[in-house]
Amino acid sequence: MALPLLLCVWLLVAGTHGVKDGDMRLANGDSANEGRVEIFYRGQWGTVCDNLWDLTDASVVCRALGFENATDALGQAAFGPGSGPIMLDEVQCTGTEPSLANCSSLGWLKSNCRHRQDAGVICTNETRGVYTLDLSSELPAALEQIFDSQKGCDLSIRVKVEGEEEEEEEEEEDLGFCAHRLILSANPEAQALCRKPGHNITMRVDAECAPIVRDFIRYFYSRRIGISLSSVKCFHKLASAFGAKQLQSYCGRLFAVLLPQDLSFQTPLDLYAYALATQDPVLQELCVQFLAWNFEALVQAEAWPGVPTALLQILLARSELAVPSELALLTALDVWSQEKHASPGEMEGLVEKVRFPMMLPEELFQLQFNLSLYWGHEALFQKKVLQALEFHTVPFWLLAQHKGLNLTQDAFQPRLYTSPTWSASVTGSSRASSRYGYDSYRYNPYQSFQTPQHPSFLFQAKLVSWTLVYLPTVQSCWNYGFSCSSDEVPVLGLTKSGYSDPTIGYNNKALMLCGGRFVADVTSFEGLKATIPSALGTNASRSASFFPCPAGSFSSFRAVIRPSYLTNSSGVD
Repeated sequence: MALPLLLCVWLLVAGTHGVKDGDMRLANGDSANEGRVEIFYRGQWGTVCDNLWDLTDASVVCRALGFENATDALGQAAFGPGSGPIMLDEVQCTGTEPSLANCSSLGWLKSNCRHRQDAGVICTNETRGVYTLDLSSELPAALEQIFDSQKGCDLSIRVKVEGEEEEEEEEEEDLGFCAHRLILSANPEAQALCRKPGHNITMRVDAECAPIVRDFIRYFYSRRIGISLSSVKCFHKLASAFGAKQLQSYCGRLFAVLLPQDLSFQTPLDLYAYALATQDPVLQELCVQFLAWNFEALVQAEAWPGVPTALLQILLARSELAVPSELALLTALDVWSQEKHASPGEMEGLVEKVRFPMMLPEELFQLQFNLSLYWGHEALFQKKVLQALEFHTVPFWLLAQHKGLNLTQDAFQPRLYTSPTWSASVTGSSRASSRYGYDSYRYNPYQSFQTPQHPSFLFQAKLVSWTLVYLPTVQSCWNYGFSCSSDEVPVLGLTKSGYSDPTIGYNNKALMLCGGRFVADVTSFEGLKATIPSALGTNASRSASFFPCPAGSFSSFRAVIRPSYLTNSSGVD
């Protein structure tokens, strides 16, 4: 038996032997010089999304693989969709990098793409005998000088500041610029501005954004711009109003730095309303993600009653919603309904998204006594409670067979429940603090805890033992029985002991806490380990935290156990 086992291990290792992070290959092409771009990271190959994919990026791939340059940069899975993770998205290379890993991007494993957007290339060894002197790096500064000189223009831009009195003519004259239509027309970011007919253009801007208009127009010349946290909203507003899509997208990502700074949650709510008004899906998703991961703190904030109904509908639909328990969520919804005075129809839509099967039978029974919502929607509550009680008392195969329930639906899936019943935390430093119900400790890298085997009451007496450990070094991995490479650490380890039911699977998550103040990121336990992202995005060997942690490191880490049935009703005979 030892020989087949060794052979399997050898086959697994041989496929990646000698390959290092950032190595690339072409797959599924008809010849060696073409194919789908795949890049290696952390022991596996993955694809690259075609967002912003161009010939410069493709040339980096081709030269790294021994070709002279690229002739085509292809998208839309031109060489067929790949498999595995999408490693990189929004790659932007200068052309001199040794690998796509060294180019600007959203970071490792940060992508909303699907494999139908996998990038591809066609490479060539033709050099055409041309040797290039490249002074293009001097061009942005030269174009900035042309704009700053305010000479030789054929276009007049008048800035009309909204809200100012008409008689303030002298101030309005100061907000005028001359520009060059030919230069603007060469920049796709400026098309909405330069397409306007005539030689006179009026830009209408808010008074708060007037001071940055000069920098905004200069950006159309140089295609570069410096943005601070105090100016990002105005740049985003101008980019949205005048069709500068790349600047709009870039500013949208910068809001990830701004959102955690206001733990009253008024800024995230205001920015979400602003994102809706400007129709910016990137900013909308950013706000929703922050509010979902920090939902436990949101429901305790003064801003909670001000959460719009439509936004609450989106939040309650998410499985990655961090809350102590489903009962705590329903209780918070009850408070919201009393202060919001929502209509019966709105409340029914929200109650429908509550996952009643995730509440224990005794909690379900007490709803009629503890919730003001109950008697206003008695029929709906009784229907949901009955469904939940069936989930708790009837084996899943009977439910699937006789009730036709799809037990993989959201209603039967746990969220990010942070109560001790389903989670535990460890710390990586002694600076951890406690706030918003997230427990923290002095340096405590190891935690043993138990959870029920499954949310159903049928499994409440069947406990599973877990061990969560923070592993800062390769040596600590060995000490606790984990195998880690030097580029993996620090990492979180999670082991399970006890009986394993073949009908139950686990989709466990790790929450990264910044200073005990907010959840900065959520990662998955793949096998026994969960990646710890770079808190400030300064570590090139690992992906950046979704929301930067100003402290430079995370104060604590919470493992959330999320069991669910593996078998769908469609698979039950």
